[in-house]
Amino acid sequence: MKITIKEIAIDAGVSISTVSRVISDSSKISESTKEKVRESIKKLNYKPNIMARGLVKKKSGVLGVIMPEEAIKLFSSPFFIEIMQGISLKAKERDYYIMYDFCKNEKEEYESTKKLVESGFVDGICLMSTRKEDKSIEFLKELKFPFVIIGEPENKDGVLWVDNDNLKATYEAVKKILFPSIKRLEKSKIFFVGGDKKLTMTNNRIDGFQSASNELGLESEIFLGNDFSREEGYRLAKKIFKLENPKNFIISEDNLLKGFLEYLEEKKNYDVNIVSFNKTNLKESWREKVYLVDIKPEKLGIEAVDILIDHIEDKSENSSRVVNIEL
Repeated sequence: MKITIKEIAIDAGVSISTVSRVISDSSKISESTKEKVRESIKKLNYKPNIMARGLVKKKSGVLGVIMPEEAIKLFSSPFFIEIMQGISLKAKERDYYIMYDFCKNEKEEYESTKKLVESGFVDGICLMSTRKEDKSIEFLKELKFPFVIIGEPENKDGVLWVDNDNLKATYEAVKKILFPSIKRLEKSKIFFVGGDKKLTMTNNRIDGFQSASNELGLESEIFLGNDFSREEGYRLAKKIFKLENPKNFIISEDNLLKGFLEYLEEKKNYDVNIVSFNKTNLKESWREKVYLVDIKPEKLGIEAVDILIDHIEDKSENSSRVVNIEL
């Protein structure tokens, strides 16, 4: 039988309104009374109803997470699985629920964001990507609605965000990992293979790639796809190897990498050096050829939820957090 707030009040010997105030952690209730009520809650195993709690706190206790197009194929990429795990773990720890909304394109992301905010179901929004002239960001900023972005926004003013230092990570990947291998080879040209050029992450990684290439005096070339799918990785590999026989690559995402390697396997070409981002399962034949940079997606999810809830509860001090990448 479900325990009600009335039974808690009877067991603790206080009024129903006092129990409600204890649940909402009101400063008007003495610590001794709070302790007595909490003991009854624990003893009777009372679970506050989320909607009732929302009415008391004037908050729903729910966060909305807008998942982008790439996440629809999340089971083919560990990135979104791990980031969702981090989001869910931190939300549970801080007594919040998560409402995920999967979107097929940028327009759907904006519409979903707008609907969630206008519904009153959520206390804050987590955006999983950021683009140039992002409509969702502008909408949330205009309303002054609590939100956080996993990704570095184009305009950081008044925005909570969490990301890796993608420029620095790509710069160091070229200098510390790819370049030592290149020095032992005759061919020194390097290639960057990436996805959607509207995304800030893609542009930051390109900047790091170009900066390192220029500093080391390496010839370089950039190939970008329409998205981060395996199909695009395969298509870009086919396009590149039709032009020449390159050996050295920075590949921006693990799904692109998978498609890229599929093409190389078909051609039985294992004479390459590749640096890619995020963890993914590799066949034995590729483990000596591909260096994977762990961008710590679970940590990104944890930090994003933490900073958003701090802001919702008026505890926020920092507007951004950078999750370090270890090469």
